[in-house]
Amino acid sequence: MCPTTERDLADGIGPAAALQNEGSPLSLGSDSHAVIDLFEEGRAMELNERLRTRTRGHWTAAALLRAASADGHAALGWDGIGTIEAGARADLVTIALDSVRTAGPLPRLGAETAVFAATAADVRHTVVSGRHVVRDGEHTLVPDVPGALAQAVEALRA
Repeated sequence: MCPTTERDLADGIGPAAALQNEGSPLSLGSDSHAVIDLFEEGRAMELNERLRTRTRGHWTAAALLRAASADGHAALGWDGIGTIEAGARADLVTIALDSVRTAGPLPRLGAETAVFAATAADVRHTVVSGRHVVRDGEHTLVPDVPGALAQAVEALRA
């Protein structure tokens, strides 16, 4: 599910709850050119259901994080990814807990802070298969991310 894309295209609220009630795991992703933020996707999933049903609490923050990690990887057929356990790949993301969005909550509310307050701008470190890709908010493999993105988009236009 990519709720921000559905919102952007005015396609409506996706059938995530109905699919999950029928046994389908919830998987969050991003296929938008405008928003690439799995925190926002998780937040949108819950908030969209709140609008549809006028009730709160359809998914916990932990369930939404799982949908953006382990269940999302499983949907792609990638086993052993998206969990923190022995033998799993070390794919991790940390968020800053001192931004205007994330400062203040108790540490035990970390999942709730991530899903309901953080944005991609709060990501400080990203580790993929044990390798630092983003460190202190800076990409370690692509020195000029905006320039590389602009070049990729321009190549598609040619």
